[in-house]
Amino acid sequence: MKISVNVKSLGARRASVNENEFELPCTPQDISTVKDFLDAVTEVCVAQYKKRQSESEILKVLSADQIDEKSLSGKISFGVNYGTKSPVLSNAQENTRQCYLDGIFALFIDGKEISGQDNSLPLETPLEIREGSKVSFIRLTMLAGRMW
Repeated sequence: MKISVNVKSLGARRASVNENEFELPCTPQDISTVKDFLDAVTEVCVAQYKKRQSESEILKVLSADQIDEKSLSGKISFGVNYGTKSPVLSNAQENTRQCYLDGIFALFIDGKEISGQDNSLPLETPLEIREGSKVSFIRLTMLAGRMW
């Protein structure tokens, strides 16, 4: 099943949100709850990360546009992760579920927020997703301040 995921470019100061196509290894009938969906998306992301980890970075060259864009964030790099640890899928899925429960990110599918506020088990919230759905993960920032 293919879905479109809205992703903000890391480090970009411009408001640039790009649509990335994800190929989930299941059918819409296999995804009936938020937990099922988060697990499927995490599985794809872990597989992509492992693939990037195994690719050779020797021949990678930055274009002038990429250098200009990266300079806006204050760091020009190849985006290489030099860590050698490979992620464990079950740990990554548990972390994703916990982040959802803790309100670290909000989930929107086809413009509607998916929240389990009316459900005592938010991960078991029923979900209707179809081929070509547009999904947005919005990272929420905790605000801290001081009262004078």
